[in-house]
Amino acid sequence: MRSGHARGFPSTPLPVPRPDRIPFATSLVAVTLLVAAGWAVSLIPAASWLDLQLLDVKFRINRELFAKPADDGIVIVGVDEGTLAAIAEPATLWHRPYGRAFTALAAARPRAVGLDVILPDRSYDFLAPGADQALITGLLGLRRATILAVGVTSTDTGEPKTIYAPLLAAAGEDAYGLALWRFDADGRIRRFDERLGAHGEVVFTLVGRLASRLAGVGEAQPAPGIIQYAFGNGFDYIPLQQVLAWADRGDATSLERTFAGKIVFIGSVLPFEDRFHQPVPLAHWEAREYAPGVLIHAQALRSLLAGAIVRDAPPWAEFALVVLAATLWFVPGWQLRILALIGFSAAAFGLSLVLLNAGVELPLGAAARVALAATALRSALEAWRVRRDRARIMLLFGGYVSPDVRDALLAGDLDADASRRRELCFLFGDIRNFTAYSEAAPPERALEMLNRYYTAMTPLLHAHGGTIDNFRGDGLMVMFGAPNPLPNPAASGLAAARAMFERLSALNAEFAAEGFPALEIGVTLAYGEAVVGNVGWTERYNYTAIGDAVNVAARLQDIAKALGYPLVATAAVVECAGADAAAGLVPLGVQTMRGHRAEEVFGWKPPPA
Repeated sequence: MRSGHARGFPSTPLPVPRPDRIPFATSLVAVTLLVAAGWAVSLIPAASWLDLQLLDVKFRINRELFAKPADDGIVIVGVDEGTLAAIAEPATLWHRPYGRAFTALAAARPRAVGLDVILPDRSYDFLAPGADQALITGLLGLRRATILAVGVTSTDTGEPKTIYAPLLAAAGEDAYGLALWRFDADGRIRRFDERLGAHGEVVFTLVGRLASRLAGVGEAQPAPGIIQYAFGNGFDYIPLQQVLAWADRGDATSLERTFAGKIVFIGSVLPFEDRFHQPVPLAHWEAREYAPGVLIHAQALRSLLAGAIVRDAPPWAEFALVVLAATLWFVPGWQLRILALIGFSAAAFGLSLVLLNAGVELPLGAAARVALAATALRSALEAWRVRRDRARIMLLFGGYVSPDVRDALLAGDLDADASRRRELCFLFGDIRNFTAYSEAAPPERALEMLNRYYTAMTPLLHAHGGTIDNFRGDGLMVMFGAPNPLPNPAASGLAAARAMFERLSALNAEFAAEGFPALEIGVTLAYGEAVVGNVGWTERYNYTAIGDAVNVAARLQDIAKALGYPLVATAAVVECAGADAAAGLVPLGVQTMRGHRAEEVFGWKPPPA
């Protein structure tokens, strides 16, 4: 039994490196560069943006799912729009209202009071006689009754602004602290840090003063860190006018019930005054993350008193996470690499979330950038290698196989272990008497004629869906219907055969003009079931077809010569092709073939030129 043989081309595996086979040394260099670049980028202040956004997400999740209750007794007394409406004087002259409120608070014996209201830097007695004394009396009452801390702002040079000396003396010169914050790169406040001096030196802050005294360590300044925004569940406030109303009617019971033993912050809760962006909403009465400054002071103090201030993870921990992210480079295959990226991201985020809830911030930005870069760059490199290797196949081997086989190779559809049964049409083409010509003519001239013949025939065979199995001397074998199926392989085979004779007529005209002899060909076709697939071993495969129809098509060459018909096809070809495709073919009866059963055949002759 005769089968086709594709010459010199190993169908599978492809004769080029697989995309995931990147040398280990190259991968090691790539991972080292990824780690170095990722770590270097993390040192750039602008690169902290991703860390900050991820930190906010973790705060929100911990706040919703793992919030820690805060039993610190912090109470907010807010200056709101109702307070502005209730007090007739301008806020600058609120000496008497503040004095009355401070005196009432002192009588209620709070644990501590923090004033996030700016005390005047001069006397206003010339406008409201007795106003200074009223405020001084209130401050003295608070100082004697409880721990008092007074917030001040700073000048453009970073120095604390002055307070009117009698007021400062009443509050105590060791009571004031800056009511300021250090902003992160995105303009939000997340850290308690007292390095607020003009040159970065440590200064006392409102929260720091309160935390030190409440902790019983005097003037020792608490350590800096990240405010734990998942601690507690936010704040409500009591309007200042409510405190004044209790004081005016002598309602000591309400005052004591509300403030006794509590830490009290007094400050503005107005919609557009002293507001700052925060990771999570702190106010129960609104959902905005643009929180009143007094709430930030309260949250920071809450974190400090509970020992919940968040520390930064040591640099080695972040570096180790970056190294682990870079190892995604070694994961083979882009699908598995994407899954590994998702798994790594989820695990790293979960770990960081747990650590944050325990008081340690492990930044994820550098590791996230490196993980994405490792995944994207390795996948891009593999894609580039695939494109390069396909281009090499096209350049080096494209001319050795039919386009359908080449495309199937590039698509990976030719499985070395797979074979398929199909109904195919096989065409054998043979140049008559070419052996005698090649014996008499110079071999270079004979080779030139063969190449020109095949150059003329190959494109039209491909155009009709044919796959050239092999060129063998002056003959060729073509199959129709594999590797890509055709609607009617027999019709395509007959159409291709007729086209070969039309093209031969034009080619012979060219040969005659150049002194070459005319060529005559015989084309035979058979149709039947065959097995198509790769034949060979792991180092070399040939894509071919094996079946009885292959043998019949080859042996019909002798019948065609004997009957004098340039085109001979079996009855199966004619029947399957249909009347239109088989028009012009005449029955030649049942013919006996050497070593094979007899077959009914049909013949066709091209019309005279």
